[in-house]
Amino acid sequence: MEKTIKAIEAGRLVLSDGMAGVYRVVGVSPDGKTADIERFDVSKQKSVGDPIRSVAVNKLAAYTEDASQTAARILREAVTED
Repeated sequence: MEKTIKAIEAGRLVLSDGMAGVYRVVGVSPDGKTADIERFDVSKQKSVGDPIRSVAVNKLAAYTEDASQTAARILREAVTED
């Protein structure tokens, strides 16, 4: 996993060391050392499942899509529009 240095804040999409998938930050503790996260389905743009509490912020990295991932997601969304 490639780590990108960006502030971890509520609403940001992240990857977590040791956990598969993309997560959305629900909240960050006042001291900034832990965060609550929930699984996030990027293609459907919605949260999946219950939050995971008190994950160490130093185990989180900002999620970024490369151009090919973005193009594939846009195409998939256009084809499977509900």
